Amino acid sequence: MTNPCSSQRTSQHVSQRSRGAEPAIFGFHCRRLLPLLGLASVLLCAGCPEVQTVTVSIKGVEGAGGAASGDAESTTAAGYGNLVGTVTYDGTPPSLAPLVNAGDTSAKDADVCAKMSVPDESLVVNPTNKGLANVVIFLDKRPANIKPELAKPPAEPVKFDQKGCRFLPHVLSVQIGQPLLVVSDDGIPHNTHTNPKRNDSFNKVISANERTGVPCDYKKPESAPLSVVCDYHPWMKAYHFPVDHPYVAVTDADGKFKIEGLPAGKHTFNIWHERAPGDAHLLERKLPITIEVDKDTTKDLTYGGAKFAVRPVPPRRWIALERLFSGGDLTVSRTERQP
Repeated sequence: MTNPCSSQRTSQHVSQRSRGAEPAIFGFHCRRLLPLLGLASVLLCAGCPEVQTVTVSIKGVEGAGGAASGDAESTTAAGYGNLVGTVTYDGTPPSLAPLVNAGDTSAKDADVCAKMSVPDESLVVNPTNKGLANVVIFLDKRPANIKPELAKPPAEPVKFDQKGCRFLPHVLSVQIGQPLLVVSDDGIPHNTHTNPKRNDSFNKVISANERTGVPCDYKKPESAPLSVVCDYHPWMKAYHFPVDHPYVAVTDADGKFKIEGLPAGKHTFNIWHERAPGDAHLLERKLPITIEVDKDTTKDLTYGGAKFAVRPVPPRRWIALERLFSGGDLTVSRTERQP
């Protein structure tokens, strides 16, 4: 007589169910359940006069292998559109004195650095249309449905130049995986020194008239633009913004910007400027904008002088001491007291 509580019969019932459902169990194999089912059979059969049926359901973990087809559908955009606009300054902008005056013989490497005035680029306003340059508009986070043509970072290198003891451009964005080359048009050396939060610092001497370019590689995206200084010429300052998506723009000399190929729908954007208050220097945080399919969505922004009251603090001389502790080269040109 067959034992009605036979573990074989119970196991057959469950294994038949498992084989039929195996392709949809999010990457789990039924054979991994056998020890659990064996234990269930033993417990059910202890003194049991009737045949027992064990039903096992497995809930897939989000992000595990073999995800449902709905996940793939969620990464497909209904279409794509562009964001365009102009950022303007409301009011009369302050007049900023040059960081170095032309002909200032007290400036370091004056024959190069004081050949022309070095402007203060912390607030650049077009006098014609009040357009504000060097504002960064960027998507709050990387979307899952990036336009396929934009999914890979550009192969064309971004060049970060040094000319007349100024960094050019003053603000740039670069995608992770896109080449960034530090070059120089000056006949003197510079020391380009980045100050990231998530990446390794780039801290290298750039030779005079370096036109081939020294690679500066960012491995991780940053949450906001990071400052770049020259340890030889303390007035030199610029910003790099490493990102892991293509949806970022820096306003031009007229305050205009354009971000192309955005997935249609509602997004949130951050608006950054180096003089904006707070550690993040954001003029706007999580600004909601809805992008329409196959259209240019226009978003013009205006900010008053109160938003730009903060002036970036120039780098301190102790940067060179930190470089010495970390094994970097140290060049002393002159001694200055700090206030």
